[in-house]
Amino acid sequence: MPENNPTETPSSMEQLRTELAGMIEGVRTESRDLAIKAVSDFAKQVEGERSRTAPIPAKDAAPQRSDSTLDYQRELRVMGDARYPLYRKMENDRSPDQVLDLRAARNPGMDELTKQWCQAVYVRDISGRSHLYDQMNDLYIKDSGLSRAALLEGAADASSGFAAGTGGELLPLPLSNQLYVARDRMAKFRGLVTSFPMTTQTSRIPVLPTAAAATRAENANYAENTPAADSALLTATDLGVEFSAGRNFLEDTGFNMANQLTVVAGGAIGKEEDIQIATSTGSGSGITEGLDGATIQDLTEATPSAIALVDFITLYYTMPEEYRANCKWFMTGTTLIDVMAIVDGNNRPMFMSPQEAVKTINDTDPKAEGAILGKPVYDVPVADDVVYFGDPMWYALGDRMGVRVDVDRDVQSGATTWVIDERLDGRVIPTGLLNTNSSWLKTIY
Repeated sequence: MPENNPTETPSSMEQLRTELAGMIEGVRTESRDLAIKAVSDFAKQVEGERSRTAPIPAKDAAPQRSDSTLDYQRELRVMGDARYPLYRKMENDRSPDQVLDLRAARNPGMDELTKQWCQAVYVRDISGRSHLYDQMNDLYIKDSGLSRAALLEGAADASSGFAAGTGGELLPLPLSNQLYVARDRMAKFRGLVTSFPMTTQTSRIPVLPTAAAATRAENANYAENTPAADSALLTATDLGVEFSAGRNFLEDTGFNMANQLTVVAGGAIGKEEDIQIATSTGSGSGITEGLDGATIQDLTEATPSAIALVDFITLYYTMPEEYRANCKWFMTGTTLIDVMAIVDGNNRPMFMSPQEAVKTINDTDPKAEGAILGKPVYDVPVADDVVYFGDPMWYALGDRMGVRVDVDRDVQSGATTWVIDERLDGRVIPTGLLNTNSSWLKTIY
């Protein structure tokens, strides 16, 4: 006979079995639901990747930035924006980073804010344009994955667009950055020369002293080098473009023409920068000194009024070795026509095309036309029949403030004149003494 437990009754045993069965069933149900959900989520993910139709964003939801070109196309198609092909065309010939920057600056929401900002500037609504200026900057920074604090810490200077100034309204970041991209795509010198932020109308850059090293005998003195303290002056001048647009044109255009005109202005400013750096003599409103106006040693060509291989060799090896490593050739297109016909003693062309020239891996400048004696060649608007050989790092380009916009309205006609400009100056950096230079040479034939 089994022993009876006085604390255990048939009813309590049944209750315990019931509770245990319920717990087991609950675990089974929960596991089944989790498995079904996982399979469903996976199926939705696969279907979403295969489908060409993006989910419709919630009303008033902020547009999400995507690194995928397909996602970008989907977003525009869902919004039903007729301007989609124009947005896509603007991405042509841009690097991946520039494409992402463009998408942050050029989208229907930002374009609408830009039009509102233009109207506020047009009607002289100071409060409205200040609010829209901050709103556009904040949205652009957020969509770029940056922060205002980081940008301020990294570029709170004359070229940042945050710098406070007088005389004109600073362009919002979405506009100014697109202008910079267009300007730098056009300009060849800006990416090669040395930039100096200018905090005032005039700034001085140091002239580095020269020194000579030597050996000495025991207990003897080294030859004394007494550096002469000197500096060269930069004086900022205005460089920009002016265009007129009617009130109705700006109000009623189906596409953001303010942004488009900003890009056009950027290209024009970049082109004029090259002209100033190449040709300015410092007279009139030009910058202090371009290559044509600078005091640069002229090496006489071997054959009068002709240019030959020996002249390039002379320029190359006359350049002091400390500057030669970073030297480049600069000439205009008409001079390049003569240069490309020069051959060596084996009847091989001296000028090497970009495909033929020997390059360092990942060190190809797309703006260079080719190479001579292993050094890049740039087609720039210097004087005809002049070949420059020099280190562009020894050219100073001073930047003052950011890109500004001024607006003037004709009440009777309703036309608005827009001026977009920057302030800058440039000159060859002296070596050793003021107005002397050892890092540039030229030949005039």
